[in-house]
Parts: sequence; structure tokens; C-alpha cells
Amino acid sequence: MFKAFGRRSAVLAALLATGLALTATSATAATARDAAPASAGHPAVIGGSVATEPYPFMASFRLREEPDHHCGGALIASDWVVTAAHCKGLMKPGKTQVRIGSPDRDKGGVLTSIKRVITHPTWDRQGWGDFEGDLALVELDRQVDLEPIRIAEGPGRVGEPSRIIGWGMECEDRENPTCANGSEQLQELDTVRVPDRRCLSLDRGAELCAGDRDGRAASACNGDSGGPQIRKVNGRWELIGATSRDGDDMGERMDGSAGCSTNPEGGPGVGIWTDVTHHRSWIAATTGEDLSAKLP
Repeated sequence: MFKAFGRRSAVLAALLATGLALTATSATAATARDAAPASAGHPAVIGGSVATEPYPFMASFRLREEPDHHCGGALIASDWVVTAAHCKGLMKPGKTQVRIGSPDRDKGGVLTSIKRVITHPTWDRQGWGDFEGDLALVELDRQVDLEPIRIAEGPGRVGEPSRIIGWGMECEDRENPTCANGSEQLQELDTVRVPDRRCLSLDRGAELCAGDRDGRAASACNGDSGGPQIRKVNGRWELIGATSRDGDDMGERMDGSAGCSTNPEGGPGVGIWTDVTHHRSWIAATTGEDLSAKLP
């Protein structure tokens, strides 16, 4: 997965990034995994550019006592945000702040908190090291007056363009503060859906494999977890994915680099996004939102 930011996350995030599974019961593993303050593996956007348009649905999560941005999300209703399940460790009701609608991760927009977090049932049933169902719904402690993003009917075909946005790492060197702290200004990167076989350990039909639109070494990275993957439908952005993890690295790079934008051979890398459109029914049932009513 892509690592979230935060000092407390370093050790457990490193363990998660190796992809090692522990021999524990599903319930115990799920509890331990959710207790990790910042799991993830690899997607701030490397190779991206400063956001060229407003994204009123974009959300940033952080703890009050440890105010670094650690995960992104997308507002899908006035009081619900979609993010990655592996971000749950830093989601504390009444303590985690959510900033929505600002391109600046530290100011502007609407600042609120969370009421509860609901992870996907598939995620809850799995053991440590299994990342299918990497999706969570965050209920805000109040409604916000911002325009949510509509969940698309489907993710689109292989070869169709998409876009990812986030405040994650902008370069690979985790030891360099300039890289490791991510971007203060929201970044965007134009991507394209690629064949499932390009991504390792992909849950076909429920996850999406994507790479840079122009074939460059560019991708989401640590700090981008949970952030939206979007595509244009009839001239407006719709949500198709939530940033999950690296698509071609099973573990950490020996040289200490994040490895987000490149594959182990040094070529352009790919990433994995949870297919939010695949989970429309669960999202509607959980939030009580009539997703069909948002059709144009």
C-alpha cells in the first residue's frame, strides 16, 4: 500500500509495505491492521503538476495532535467521504480533522471531523497482508456545503484516460524531507487504465491498474492513499477509484526509495486503485444515499 504520513506510522507502515502476511485469525489481524496509524505502501503525486482546476470534493485527513496530512479522500455526499480502508488507523472519531474543498492541505476549504469509519466487509474478513476491499466510508460529524463528486456507473475500458489527485510525495527519496513531506498544494496527474496483468496481486473486477497517460515514470505515492481516481463523463469528473497501493513492487526498495513511479527494473511503474464503482451497492446501502438520484 501507499504509506500515510506521520511519525507513528513509520514502523508498521514499513511492515505493511513488505506485503508479509502474519499467521493470525482474521479478526485479530483486522484489529491489528486497523490499529496501524498509517499503513500503505506506495502512491503525493510523483510527476504531477499543481491542480489546474478546483476539486471541491477533495479531502485531507490528519490527527489534531499529529497534524501532518496522512490520507486523502473524496466527498460523495454532504456528510460522507470515501477513502482507503488501510488509512483507518489514523481515523479517530472526534480527533481526526478533515479539510475538504481546498487545494491547500493546511488552510482553506471546510474543516470538520469524523463521526465514524466503516470499512468494507471484505477488508474486515482478511488477514494481515491481504489488501482486497481496501475501501472505507467516513461519516463526518456534520454536513458540509460543498459539491460532492458522483460515483461513475463504471470505471471505463482499458486505454481510457483518468486522473489522480493528492498531496503525497513528489519524489522517491523518503530520507529527503523535501520528498517525504509531500506537497502543500494539491497535485494532479493524468493517467490511463492499463491491462490488469500489468499489476501484481490485483483483485480483478474490484481493482483498477493504472499508469501515467504518457508512459512516464509518474504515479501516486506515500500520502496519496485513499485519494480519488476520477474520469470525465459527459464533461464532468466522476469518481472511479480510491488510491490503494503500488502495482509492481511487493516490498520496499533496498536503496530506500519509495519505488512508486518505477517498477523493480527501473521502468515506468503502475499503481492499484480500489474500483469504487464496483462497490456502489455497498456504498448506497451503508450511507443511505440514493446514488441513482445523482444521475444527470
